[in-house]
Amino acid sequence: MSKEEWVTTGPRNGATVPLPDNYAFVMNVWHLLDRPVHTLAPGHELRRATPEEITTIKETLERLVGGPVSYQQFFWEHRWPHRGSEVEILPEAEWRYFVIGFRGNNQTISELQAAFDLALVELEVGFTILYHIGGTPGKGFLWWGGRLFHVLEAAWHSDDFFVDVSARDTEAIAEIHTAIQHHEDLLVDVKRLAGQLGDLKALPHQSPLRFLGYFAILESLLTHAPKLSDPYDSITRQVKKKLALLDHRWPAKIDYTPFAGASTDTVWSKMYRYRSQLAHGGAPDFAGELATLGSQKKALKLLNETVKAVIRQALTEPQLVVDLRDC
Repeated sequence: MSKEEWVTTGPRNGATVPLPDNYAFVMNVWHLLDRPVHTLAPGHELRRATPEEITTIKETLERLVGGPVSYQQFFWEHRWPHRGSEVEILPEAEWRYFVIGFRGNNQTISELQAAFDLALVELEVGFTILYHIGGTPGKGFLWWGGRLFHVLEAAWHSDDFFVDVSARDTEAIAEIHTAIQHHEDLLVDVKRLAGQLGDLKALPHQSPLRFLGYFAILESLLTHAPKLSDPYDSITRQVKKKLALLDHRWPAKIDYTPFAGASTDTVWSKMYRYRSQLAHGGAPDFAGELATLGSQKKALKLLNETVKAVIRQALTEPQLVVDLRDC
């Protein structure tokens, strides 16, 4: 759950001085391609942060993550990925501070984060800075503590945290956001599912609960209680069969190339073996029985991408997903 805190900033001569834009700090943008500003929703623009916004972002990071701030916490200013203990500070023009500027309340930012979590290219909002003039003039920030800490914890050890964002990427995000806004939850409650994806990011990246959580969402979307009289109706068989059907409909198919040419049937059999070991307290062996999967990171990425793809399908064809679950 997000938290809120307001900080007095001093008088602004009443309402005669216009307030700055509110903005959400997007933590993982490397470059904006195609254009300097990308519209994600009406009045919500992804752009490079101004010098004043960067100062506030750094102050807020120090306040939330702890101070004095170490170089690790300002790795938006480093060349990335870093190598060992060597850190090269970039020129200011190359710093990776990007924000979504907007006016009004934070509701659309919350909706956009749900869209980010479902998109092929995921964006990570660290916190939102809000200005107000009601009562005591000031500014405040909203943040989701567990998610912020664990996303940054994983990011420091990941070479692929930062992403280039193209017009095609932001157009896809805008389409998902619009679909979420107009989606009726009578058949599939997509907003609840997107919220569950966000909840999982508040867990440590290496936690087995995160992997099991993604599997729980996937099975809730695609499976029914197996018939004891039918040996071909197992949860594992249902998931493998239904994912194969959906993969023929998706414009962007699931990428199985990291699994060294193994068939999708083999990959998901190993995924279920991994799931079973985690659920029963086992120690997965990626050098032996689970060598096909390669690593926890590859398995988690496959599962995350698959769950997102099924939820996106539920946005456009909810009846199809319901029919698949029941068949």
